[in-house]
Amino acid sequence: MKIKKNSAFTLIETMVALVISTIAVAAMYNAYLFFNKSYQGLLDKAAISNAGRTSLSVIAKDLRNAGYKDMNYSRAFDRWIEQTNNYNSTQADSLVIWYNTSPTERLRIRYYLKKYPTGKEMFLAREVVENPTNSPKLRHCQRYKTQKNCEPQNIVPFVTDFQVVFKDANGNELRPVCADKKTVSNAAPSTPGCSTAGKANQSKVHTAEVYLTVRSPNPINKTQKKYRIANADSDRTLPPDNYHRETFYISVYLRNIVKI
Repeated sequence: MKIKKNSAFTLIETMVALVISTIAVAAMYNAYLFFNKSYQGLLDKAAISNAGRTSLSVIAKDLRNAGYKDMNYSRAFDRWIEQTNNYNSTQADSLVIWYNTSPTERLRIRYYLKKYPTGKEMFLAREVVENPTNSPKLRHCQRYKTQKNCEPQNIVPFVTDFQVVFKDANGNELRPVCADKKTVSNAAPSTPGCSTAGKANQSKVHTAEVYLTVRSPNPINKTQKKYRIANADSDRTLPPDNYHRETFYISVYLRNIVKI
């Protein structure tokens, strides 16, 4: 009777197969991590681009409405637009816009950088006040009628810088440009506060330039890099880090103010 022998792997063959399998799994895992990180980086860059461009379109719309007065609005209307440097010690500007929405109502819209409750990160806030001079009322409140828990809109997260430059018809920068006779940080050294000249400059504004620098939510760069913020109103270099940043720019013709 012939005995049939069953073939099997030796211990050495098993160990070699195990080592090869381990190397293959490790290689696939590293490839997964690499492509996943690259994909996340692409998503973050796309999110930055979308948020930056969308927010600038909102700002541009408000700027085009700046100074609009309804022909039946009977109250005083001498506040149209304002810019303040280093608002709330953020090294960024604030932009304030006034315009009518009906014969009896007017809006005041303020753009500025606001810090999150925790951490040092900031977002671009859009604060809307109805009838700011008479019976002011904030929008975006948990209880609109009682004005409880009113928070400005967060239109762009993780903003690094926000700068606004006003120019006259000849392309010269106007400073200061303000609506109230009060002390503001954008006044020239020889002109403390807004003064009469600051209010008069409102009607001279021809175009508004807006610069917005946004960073990625997560670290993207493999090595730390410095980022220089250079525009018409700011020139500074940030400490090196692994975040990706982009600066967005618009120039808006103020069609209502030029007619005042």
